[in-house]
Amino acid sequence: MEPVKAIERTKPVDAANKVTPLIPSITKPIVVKEKLVVKEKVMEARKLSLSHVESSTGFESKKRTAHTATFKTKPTGPPIITPSAKYNIPLKVRQLIATKIYEVYARIYKPISDKHPTLATEHTKEQEEKILSSTTNLAGYKQMAMSTIMSLKKRPDSTGPRDIGIDGKWADPVAIKKSATALYEKAQQHLVSLDMLKRLEYPLPELLGAPYEAHGAIVGTLHACDRCKKDYLIKDVLDKDDMDACVYHPARIKIMKIDGLKEKVYGCCQDELGSTGCSRGPHVYKDSDLNILHQKIRYVRTPARDVNSSTRQNIVALDCEMGYTTAGMELIRLTAVDQDMKVLLDELVLPSNMIIDLNTAYSGIKTLEGVKYDLDGLRKELFKYIDQDTIIVGHGLENDMNALRIIHTKIIDTVALFPHKSGLPYRNSLRGLSSAVLKKFIQTGTDGHDSFEDARVCIELLQAFIEKQDKLKNK
Repeated sequence: MEPVKAIERTKPVDAANKVTPLIPSITKPIVVKEKLVVKEKVMEARKLSLSHVESSTGFESKKRTAHTATFKTKPTGPPIITPSAKYNIPLKVRQLIATKIYEVYARIYKPISDKHPTLATEHTKEQEEKILSSTTNLAGYKQMAMSTIMSLKKRPDSTGPRDIGIDGKWADPVAIKKSATALYEKAQQHLVSLDMLKRLEYPLPELLGAPYEAHGAIVGTLHACDRCKKDYLIKDVLDKDDMDACVYHPARIKIMKIDGLKEKVYGCCQDELGSTGCSRGPHVYKDSDLNILHQKIRYVRTPARDVNSSTRQNIVALDCEMGYTTAGMELIRLTAVDQDMKVLLDELVLPSNMIIDLNTAYSGIKTLEGVKYDLDGLRKELFKYIDQDTIIVGHGLENDMNALRIIHTKIIDTVALFPHKSGLPYRNSLRGLSSAVLKKFIQTGTDGHDSFEDARVCIELLQAFIEKQDKLKNK
Protein backbone atom coordinates (compact mmCIF):
# COMPACT_ATOMS: atom_id res chain seq x y z
CA MET A 1 0.00 0.00 0.00
CA GLU A 2 1.24 3.37 -0.98
CA PRO A 3 1.65 5.94 1.77
CA VAL A 4 -0.96 8.76 1.89
CA LYS A 5 0.46 12.00 0.68
CA ALA A 6 0.17 14.86 3.13
CA ILE A 7 -1.72 17.96 1.97
CA GLU A 8 0.62 20.81 1.64
CA ARG A 9 -0.43 23.97 3.44
CA THR A 10 0.71 27.44 2.57
CA LYS A 11 0.62 30.61 4.57
CA PRO A 12 -0.70 33.47 2.45
CA VAL A 13 0.60 36.74 3.71
CA ASP A 14 -1.88 39.51 4.57
CA ALA A 15 -0.18 42.85 3.96
CA ALA A 16 -2.17 44.49 6.68
CA ASN A 17 -2.10 41.85 9.43
CA LYS A 18 0.80 39.75 8.12
CA VAL A 19 -0.93 36.63 9.58
CA THR A 20 -3.75 34.68 7.99
CA PRO A 21 -5.26 31.30 8.77
CA LEU A 22 -3.84 28.33 6.96
CA ILE A 23 -5.61 27.64 3.66
CA PRO A 24 -5.13 24.29 2.00
CA SER A 25 -3.57 24.67 -1.41
CA ILE A 26 -5.75 23.45 -4.26
CA THR A 27 -3.99 21.39 -6.78
CA LYS A 28 -6.75 21.85 -9.40
CA PRO A 29 -7.88 25.52 -9.98
CA ILE A 30 -11.64 26.41 -10.21
CA VAL A 31 -12.57 27.46 -13.71
CA VAL A 32 -14.37 30.81 -13.19
CA LYS A 33 -13.05 32.75 -16.15
CA GLU A 34 -14.39 30.21 -18.68
CA LYS A 35 -17.88 30.37 -17.09
CA LEU A 36 -17.96 34.17 -17.38
CA VAL A 37 -16.93 33.98 -21.01
CA VAL A 38 -19.75 31.49 -21.74
CA LYS A 39 -22.29 33.72 -19.95
CA GLU A 40 -21.24 36.78 -21.93
CA LYS A 41 -21.62 34.86 -25.22
CA VAL A 42 -25.15 33.79 -24.25
CA MET A 43 -26.12 37.42 -23.45
CA GLU A 44 -24.75 38.61 -26.79
CA ALA A 45 -26.76 35.94 -28.58
CA ARG A 46 -29.93 37.08 -26.84
CA LYS A 47 -29.30 40.72 -27.81
CA LEU A 48 -28.75 39.72 -31.44
CA SER A 49 -31.96 37.72 -31.40
CA LEU A 50 -33.89 40.63 -29.82
CA SER A 51 -32.52 43.15 -32.33
CA HIS A 52 -33.56 40.83 -35.13
CA VAL A 53 -37.13 40.74 -33.77
CA GLU A 54 -37.24 44.57 -33.42
CA SER A 55 -35.98 45.08 -36.98
CA SER A 56 -38.52 42.64 -38.37
CA THR A 57 -41.52 44.03 -36.43
CA GLY A 58 -40.59 47.71 -36.53
CA PHE A 59 -41.18 48.11 -32.79
CA GLU A 60 -38.57 48.98 -30.23
CA SER A 61 -38.51 47.25 -26.91
CA LYS A 62 -38.40 49.58 -23.92
CA LYS A 63 -37.44 48.87 -20.39
CA ARG A 64 -40.45 49.11 -18.10
CA THR A 65 -40.16 51.72 -15.40
CA ALA A 66 -42.41 52.52 -12.48
CA HIS A 67 -44.76 55.49 -13.13
CA THR A 68 -43.91 58.62 -11.18
CA ALA A 69 -46.56 61.32 -10.78
CA THR A 70 -45.50 64.69 -12.12
CA PHE A 71 -48.06 66.63 -10.10
CA LYS A 72 -49.64 66.58 -6.66
CA THR A 73 -53.33 65.76 -6.53
CA LYS A 74 -55.69 66.91 -3.81
CA PRO A 75 -58.16 64.42 -2.39
CA THR A 76 -61.78 64.30 -3.51
CA GLY A 77 -64.69 62.35 -2.11
CA PRO A 78 -65.56 62.07 1.60
CA PRO A 79 -62.57 62.99 3.76
CA ILE A 80 -60.91 60.23 5.76
CA ILE A 81 -61.39 61.05 9.43
CA THR A 82 -58.34 60.42 11.58
CA PRO A 83 -58.55 59.57 15.29
CA SER A 84 -57.92 62.26 17.89
CA ALA A 85 -57.13 61.72 21.55
CA LYS A 86 -58.64 65.11 22.34
CA TYR A 87 -62.21 63.99 21.62
CA ASN A 88 -64.17 60.90 22.74
CA ILE A 89 -66.52 60.62 19.75
CA PRO A 90 -66.16 57.17 18.11
CA LEU A 91 -64.25 57.29 14.84
CA LYS A 92 -66.93 55.20 13.10
CA VAL A 93 -69.63 57.76 13.97
CA ARG A 94 -67.49 60.68 12.81
CA GLN A 95 -66.76 58.98 9.48
CA LEU A 96 -70.47 58.29 8.93
CA ILE A 97 -71.38 61.93 9.63
CA ALA A 98 -68.59 63.20 7.37
CA THR A 99 -69.85 61.00 4.52
CA LYS A 100 -73.41 62.32 4.91
CA ILE A 101 -72.18 65.93 5.01
CA TYR A 102 -70.06 65.33 1.92
CA GLU A 103 -73.06 64.05 -0.05
CA VAL A 104 -74.85 67.36 0.54
CA TYR A 105 -71.80 69.51 -0.27
CA ALA A 106 -71.20 67.48 -3.45
CA ARG A 107 -74.71 68.43 -4.58
CA ILE A 108 -74.30 72.11 -3.59
CA TYR A 109 -70.96 72.55 -5.37
CA LYS A 110 -71.74 70.39 -8.41
CA PRO A 111 -72.19 73.48 -10.71
CA ILE A 112 -68.65 74.67 -9.89
CA SER A 113 -66.99 71.26 -9.38
CA ASP A 114 -65.06 71.50 -12.67
CA LYS A 115 -63.10 74.51 -11.41
CA HIS A 116 -63.17 73.60 -7.72
CA PRO A 117 -63.08 69.77 -7.56
CA THR A 118 -61.86 69.53 -3.96
CA LEU A 119 -64.14 72.17 -2.41
CA ALA A 120 -66.80 69.70 -1.23
CA THR A 121 -64.14 67.57 0.49
CA GLU A 122 -62.44 70.57 2.12
CA HIS A 123 -65.67 72.07 3.43
CA THR A 124 -66.88 68.68 4.68
CA LYS A 125 -63.71 68.32 6.75
CA GLU A 126 -64.02 71.88 8.07
CA GLN A 127 -67.72 71.40 8.87
CA GLU A 128 -67.21 68.12 10.75
CA GLU A 129 -64.34 69.61 12.76
CA LYS A 130 -66.53 72.57 13.68
CA ILE A 131 -69.27 70.22 14.95
CA LEU A 132 -66.69 68.18 16.86
CA SER A 133 -65.13 71.20 18.58
CA SER A 134 -68.54 72.70 19.45
CA THR A 135 -69.86 69.65 21.34
CA THR A 136 -68.76 67.73 24.41
CA ASN A 137 -70.47 64.34 24.15
CA LEU A 138 -71.83 61.87 21.61
CA ALA A 139 -75.48 62.93 21.96
CA GLY A 140 -74.63 66.59 21.41
CA TYR A 141 -72.40 65.70 18.45
CA LYS A 142 -75.17 63.70 16.73
CA GLN A 143 -77.80 66.37 17.39
CA MET A 144 -75.69 69.19 16.00
CA ALA A 145 -74.63 67.06 13.02
CA MET A 146 -78.24 66.29 12.07
CA SER A 147 -79.22 69.94 12.49
CA THR A 148 -76.32 71.01 10.23
CA ILE A 149 -77.16 68.42 7.57
CA MET A 150 -80.83 69.52 7.54
CA SER A 151 -79.73 73.15 7.14
CA LEU A 152 -77.37 72.24 4.28
CA LYS A 153 -80.12 70.29 2.51
CA LYS A 154 -82.23 73.46 2.34
CA ARG A 155 -79.38 75.37 0.71
CA PRO A 156 -79.57 75.98 -3.06
CA ASP A 157 -76.87 74.97 -5.51
CA SER A 158 -73.86 77.28 -5.69
CA THR A 159 -74.04 80.03 -8.31
CA GLY A 160 -70.32 80.79 -8.41
CA PRO A 161 -67.04 81.06 -6.47
CA ARG A 162 -68.48 83.74 -4.18
CA ASP A 163 -71.46 81.55 -3.28
CA ILE A 164 -69.53 79.15 -1.05
CA GLY A 165 -68.90 78.55 2.65
CA ILE A 166 -69.66 76.10 5.41
CA ASP A 167 -72.91 76.25 7.36
CA GLY A 168 -72.70 79.17 9.78
CA LYS A 169 -70.41 81.20 7.50
CA TRP A 170 -72.27 81.01 4.20
CA ALA A 171 -74.47 83.98 3.35
CA ASP A 172 -77.30 83.76 0.85
CA PRO A 173 -76.36 85.89 -2.19
CA VAL A 174 -80.01 86.73 -2.83
CA ALA A 175 -80.43 88.01 0.73
CA ILE A 176 -77.16 89.91 0.51
CA LYS A 177 -78.26 91.57 -2.72
CA LYS A 178 -81.57 92.61 -1.19
CA SER A 179 -79.81 93.97 1.89
CA ALA A 180 -77.25 95.80 -0.25
CA THR A 181 -79.98 97.34 -2.38
CA ALA A 182 -81.90 98.42 0.71
CA LEU A 183 -78.81 100.05 2.24
CA TYR A 184 -78.03 101.84 -1.03
CA GLU A 185 -81.59 103.20 -1.31
CA LYS A 186 -81.54 104.43 2.29
CA ALA A 187 -78.07 105.92 1.90
CA GLN A 188 -79.30 107.94 -1.09
CA GLN A 189 -81.38 109.99 1.34
CA HIS A 190 -78.29 111.13 3.25
CA LEU A 191 -76.01 112.32 0.46
CA VAL A 192 -74.14 115.56 1.10
CA SER A 193 -75.87 118.39 -0.74
CA LEU A 194 -74.01 120.41 -3.38
CA ASP A 195 -74.17 123.45 -1.13
CA MET A 196 -72.54 121.53 1.73
CA LEU A 197 -69.93 120.08 -0.65
CA LYS A 198 -68.94 123.67 -1.51
CA ARG A 199 -68.75 124.63 2.17
CA LEU A 200 -66.56 121.62 2.83
CA GLU A 201 -64.35 122.67 -0.13
CA TYR A 202 -64.88 119.60 -2.30
CA PRO A 203 -63.68 119.72 -5.92
CA LEU A 204 -66.79 120.15 -8.07
CA PRO A 205 -67.49 119.71 -11.83
CA GLU A 206 -67.10 123.42 -12.64
CA LEU A 207 -63.39 123.07 -11.82
CA LEU A 208 -62.96 121.13 -15.07
CA GLY A 209 -64.10 124.16 -17.04
CA ALA A 210 -61.18 126.28 -15.81
CA PRO A 211 -58.22 126.77 -18.20
CA TYR A 212 -55.62 124.07 -17.68
CA GLU A 213 -51.88 124.53 -17.95
CA ALA A 214 -49.81 121.75 -16.40
CA HIS A 215 -46.96 122.72 -14.11
CA GLY A 216 -45.31 121.27 -11.03
CA ALA A 217 -43.96 122.93 -7.93
CA ILE A 218 -43.45 126.67 -8.01
CA VAL A 219 -39.69 126.39 -7.66
CA GLY A 220 -37.91 129.49 -6.39
CA THR A 221 -40.94 130.98 -4.63
CA LEU A 222 -41.58 131.40 -0.91
CA HIS A 223 -44.17 129.28 0.87
CA ALA A 224 -45.19 128.89 4.52
CA CYS A 225 -44.02 125.61 6.03
CA ASP A 226 -46.93 123.40 7.04
CA ARG A 227 -45.14 122.45 10.27
CA CYS A 228 -43.20 125.39 11.69
CA LYS A 229 -45.29 127.99 9.78
CA LYS A 230 -42.15 129.89 8.68
CA ASP A 231 -41.61 130.96 5.06
CA TYR A 232 -39.03 128.99 3.09
CA LEU A 233 -37.78 128.75 -0.48
CA ILE A 234 -39.27 125.90 -2.52
CA LYS A 235 -36.68 123.67 -4.24
CA ASP A 236 -37.11 120.78 -6.63
CA VAL A 237 -34.03 119.01 -5.19
CA LEU A 238 -33.06 119.18 -1.52
CA ASP A 239 -29.51 119.22 -0.17
CA LYS A 240 -28.23 117.91 3.16
CA ASP A 241 -28.86 121.16 5.05
CA ASP A 242 -32.49 121.23 3.90
CA MET A 243 -33.23 117.87 5.53
CA ASP A 244 -33.22 119.29 9.09
CA ALA A 245 -33.99 122.97 8.47
CA CYS A 246 -37.45 122.79 10.11
CA VAL A 247 -37.78 122.69 13.91
CA TYR A 248 -41.31 121.77 14.97
CA HIS A 249 -43.66 119.83 17.25
CA PRO A 250 -44.97 116.73 15.42
CA ALA A 251 -48.04 116.13 17.63
CA ARG A 252 -51.21 118.18 17.93
CA ILE A 253 -52.01 120.43 20.85
CA LYS A 254 -53.94 118.84 23.70
CA ILE A 255 -55.30 119.92 27.07
CA MET A 256 -53.67 118.54 30.22
CA LYS A 257 -54.14 119.16 33.90
CA ILE A 258 -50.98 120.65 35.40
CA ASP A 259 -51.03 121.48 39.14
CA GLY A 260 -54.81 121.19 39.05
CA LEU A 261 -55.19 123.65 36.17
CA LYS A 262 -56.09 122.85 32.55
CA GLU A 263 -53.37 123.96 30.16
CA LYS A 264 -52.73 123.53 26.45
CA VAL A 265 -49.52 121.65 25.69
CA TYR A 266 -47.94 119.86 22.73
CA GLY A 267 -48.90 116.19 22.69
CA CYS A 268 -45.42 115.07 21.64
CA CYS A 269 -43.40 116.48 24.52
CA GLN A 270 -45.98 118.15 26.86
CA ASP A 271 -44.13 121.47 26.50
CA GLU A 272 -46.19 124.65 26.80
CA LEU A 273 -47.43 126.51 23.74
CA GLY A 274 -44.83 128.64 22.00
CA SER A 275 -41.89 126.47 23.09
CA THR A 276 -39.13 125.51 20.64
CA GLY A 277 -39.91 122.44 18.57
CA CYS A 278 -38.78 119.03 19.76
CA SER A 279 -38.22 117.53 16.28
CA ARG A 280 -36.27 118.43 13.16
CA GLY A 281 -36.88 117.70 9.50
CA PRO A 282 -37.32 119.30 6.08
CA HIS A 283 -39.73 122.14 5.43
CA VAL A 284 -42.96 120.94 3.81
CA TYR A 285 -46.13 122.51 2.48
CA LYS A 286 -49.53 121.66 1.03
CA ASP A 287 -51.80 123.55 -1.33
CA SER A 288 -55.46 124.13 -0.51
CA ASP A 289 -56.33 126.16 -3.63
CA LEU A 290 -58.21 123.78 -5.94
CA ASN A 291 -57.14 125.66 -9.07
CA ILE A 292 -53.47 125.31 -8.18
CA LEU A 293 -53.97 121.61 -7.42
CA HIS A 294 -55.69 121.21 -10.80
CA GLN A 295 -52.79 122.89 -12.58
CA LYS A 296 -50.26 120.58 -10.95
CA ILE A 297 -52.13 117.31 -11.47
CA ARG A 298 -55.35 117.35 -13.44
CA TYR A 299 -58.68 116.30 -11.90
CA VAL A 300 -60.88 113.69 -13.61
CA ARG A 301 -64.52 112.70 -13.17
CA THR A 302 -65.57 109.24 -12.13
CA PRO A 303 -66.67 107.25 -15.22
CA ALA A 304 -70.26 106.74 -16.35
CA ARG A 305 -71.96 103.56 -15.20
CA ASP A 306 -71.19 100.41 -17.16
CA VAL A 307 -74.22 98.11 -16.91
CA ASN A 308 -72.08 95.16 -18.01
CA SER A 309 -69.54 95.58 -15.21
CA SER A 310 -69.34 92.67 -12.77
CA THR A 311 -67.11 94.52 -10.29
CA ARG A 312 -68.79 97.92 -9.76
CA GLN A 313 -70.15 98.62 -6.29
CA ASN A 314 -73.12 100.59 -5.00
CA ILE A 315 -71.25 101.83 -1.92
CA VAL A 316 -67.48 102.16 -1.42
CA ALA A 317 -65.62 103.63 1.56
CA LEU A 318 -62.25 105.26 0.90
CA ASP A 319 -59.35 106.34 3.02
CA CYS A 320 -56.17 107.90 1.63
CA GLU A 321 -52.80 108.53 3.20
CA MET A 322 -50.67 111.39 1.95
CA GLY A 323 -46.99 112.30 2.10
CA TYR A 324 -45.01 115.44 1.36
CA THR A 325 -43.19 115.93 -1.95
CA THR A 326 -41.38 118.86 -3.54
CA ALA A 327 -44.74 119.82 -5.13
CA GLY A 328 -46.76 119.70 -1.91
CA MET A 329 -48.83 116.86 -0.51
CA GLU A 330 -49.51 113.80 -2.69
CA LEU A 331 -51.26 110.45 -2.39
CA ILE A 332 -49.10 107.54 -1.19
CA ARG A 333 -51.71 104.94 -0.19
CA LEU A 334 -55.34 104.16 -0.99
CA THR A 335 -57.64 101.70 0.75
CA ALA A 336 -61.14 100.99 -0.58
CA VAL A 337 -63.72 98.66 1.01
CA ASP A 338 -67.22 97.64 -0.06
CA GLN A 339 -70.33 97.97 2.09
CA ASP A 340 -69.58 94.59 3.69
CA MET A 341 -66.19 96.00 4.72
CA LYS A 342 -64.28 93.67 2.43
CA VAL A 343 -61.13 95.13 0.89
CA LEU A 344 -61.45 96.03 -2.78
CA LEU A 345 -58.15 97.85 -3.10
CA ASP A 346 -55.25 98.50 -0.76
CA GLU A 347 -52.22 99.83 -2.59
CA LEU A 348 -49.23 102.11 -2.22
CA VAL A 349 -48.91 104.89 -4.78
CA LEU A 350 -45.79 106.41 -6.31
CA PRO A 351 -46.03 110.23 -6.17
CA SER A 352 -45.43 112.34 -9.27
CA ASN A 353 -42.67 114.38 -7.59
CA MET A 354 -39.65 113.83 -5.36
CA ILE A 355 -40.63 112.53 -1.90
CA ILE A 356 -39.55 114.68 1.05
CA ASP A 357 -41.38 113.03 3.95
CA LEU A 358 -43.76 110.05 4.08
CA ASN A 359 -45.51 111.68 7.06
CA THR A 360 -45.18 108.38 8.93
CA ALA A 361 -46.52 109.74 12.22
CA TYR A 362 -49.94 110.09 10.57
CA SER A 363 -49.82 107.91 7.45
CA GLY A 364 -48.20 104.93 9.15
CA ILE A 365 -46.12 104.35 5.99
CA LYS A 366 -42.40 103.85 6.44
CA THR A 367 -41.43 102.84 2.91
CA LEU A 368 -42.86 102.67 -0.61
CA GLU A 369 -41.00 99.45 -1.36
CA GLY A 370 -43.10 97.21 -3.59
CA VAL A 371 -45.22 100.03 -5.00
CA LYS A 372 -46.97 99.01 -8.25
CA TYR A 373 -49.01 102.03 -9.31
CA ASP A 374 -48.67 105.69 -10.04
CA LEU A 375 -51.77 107.91 -9.68
CA ASP A 376 -53.11 107.19 -13.18
CA GLY A 377 -52.68 103.44 -12.76
CA LEU A 378 -54.33 103.46 -9.36
CA ARG A 379 -57.34 105.42 -10.58
CA LYS A 380 -57.85 102.87 -13.36
CA GLU A 381 -57.96 100.14 -10.73
CA LEU A 382 -60.33 102.17 -8.55
CA PHE A 383 -62.66 102.86 -11.47
CA LYS A 384 -63.30 99.12 -11.76
CA TYR A 385 -65.34 99.49 -8.58
CA ILE A 386 -66.79 103.01 -8.65
CA ASP A 387 -68.67 105.07 -11.21
CA GLN A 388 -70.83 108.17 -11.16
CA ASP A 389 -73.68 106.29 -9.42
CA THR A 390 -71.52 104.81 -6.65
CA ILE A 391 -71.90 106.38 -3.22
CA ILE A 392 -68.44 107.12 -1.81
CA VAL A 393 -68.23 107.16 2.00
CA GLY A 394 -65.47 108.59 4.16
CA HIS A 395 -64.42 111.08 6.80
CA GLY A 396 -63.24 114.48 5.58
CA LEU A 397 -63.43 113.06 2.07
CA GLU A 398 -62.54 116.35 0.37
CA ASN A 399 -58.91 115.60 1.28
CA ASP A 400 -59.16 112.15 -0.30
CA MET A 401 -60.82 113.50 -3.45
CA ASN A 402 -58.10 116.11 -3.78
CA ALA A 403 -55.35 113.54 -3.28
CA LEU A 404 -56.94 111.28 -5.90
CA ARG A 405 -57.77 114.27 -8.14
CA ILE A 406 -61.28 112.89 -8.55
CA ILE A 407 -64.51 114.85 -8.95
CA HIS A 408 -67.53 113.00 -7.59
CA THR A 409 -70.78 114.32 -6.15
CA LYS A 410 -72.46 111.24 -4.61
CA ILE A 411 -70.76 111.63 -1.25
CA ILE A 412 -71.57 110.63 2.31
CA ASP A 413 -69.12 112.35 4.66
CA THR A 414 -69.28 111.43 8.34
CA VAL A 415 -68.28 115.04 9.07
CA ALA A 416 -71.68 116.10 7.67
CA LEU A 417 -73.53 113.00 8.89
CA PHE A 418 -72.47 113.68 12.49
CA PRO A 419 -71.92 117.48 12.62
CA HIS A 420 -70.03 119.15 15.46
CA LYS A 421 -72.30 120.75 18.06
CA SER A 422 -70.63 124.14 17.39
CA GLY A 423 -71.02 123.84 13.59
CA LEU A 424 -68.41 124.38 10.89
CA PRO A 425 -65.49 124.92 10.77
CA TYR A 426 -65.43 122.62 13.81
CA ARG A 427 -65.50 118.91 13.10
CA ASN A 428 -65.82 115.74 15.11
CA SER A 429 -62.80 113.49 14.72
CA LEU A 430 -63.24 109.99 13.33
CA ARG A 431 -61.71 108.63 16.51
CA GLY A 432 -64.24 110.57 18.60
CA LEU A 433 -67.19 109.42 16.47
CA SER A 434 -66.06 105.80 16.64
CA SER A 435 -65.87 106.00 20.43
CA ALA A 436 -69.17 107.88 20.91
CA VAL A 437 -71.33 106.09 18.33
CA LEU A 438 -69.80 102.63 17.93
CA LYS A 439 -68.21 102.30 21.37
CA LYS A 440 -65.05 101.29 19.53
CA PHE A 441 -61.58 102.74 20.08
CA ILE A 442 -59.45 103.32 17.00
CA GLN A 443 -56.17 105.08 16.17
CA THR A 444 -54.78 104.05 19.55
CA GLY A 445 -51.32 103.07 18.30
CA THR A 446 -48.24 105.21 17.82
CA ASP A 447 -47.46 103.99 14.28
CA GLY A 448 -49.92 106.23 12.44
CA HIS A 449 -53.40 105.58 11.07
CA ASP A 450 -54.63 102.27 9.68
CA SER A 451 -56.43 103.21 6.45
CA PHE A 452 -58.37 99.93 6.39
CA GLU A 453 -59.60 100.52 9.94
CA ASP A 454 -60.64 104.09 9.11
CA ALA A 455 -62.53 103.06 5.94
CA ARG A 456 -64.29 100.22 7.75
CA VAL A 457 -65.38 102.51 10.61
CA CYS A 458 -66.94 104.91 8.10
CA ILE A 459 -69.18 102.09 6.79
CA GLU A 460 -70.09 101.13 10.36
CA LEU A 461 -70.97 104.74 11.17
CA LEU A 462 -73.24 104.93 8.11
CA GLN A 463 -74.99 101.69 9.10
CA ALA A 464 -75.41 102.92 12.69
CA PHE A 465 -76.85 106.23 11.48
CA ILE A 466 -79.39 104.52 9.18
CA GLU A 467 -80.42 102.06 11.91
CA LYS A 468 -81.04 104.97 14.26
CA GLN A 469 -83.12 106.78 11.61
CA ASP A 470 -85.18 103.61 11.02
CA LYS A 471 -85.90 103.30 14.76
CA LEU A 472 -87.02 106.94 14.94
CA LYS A 473 -89.40 106.40 11.99
CA ASN A 474 -90.92 103.32 13.58
CA LYS A 475 -91.71 105.03 16.87
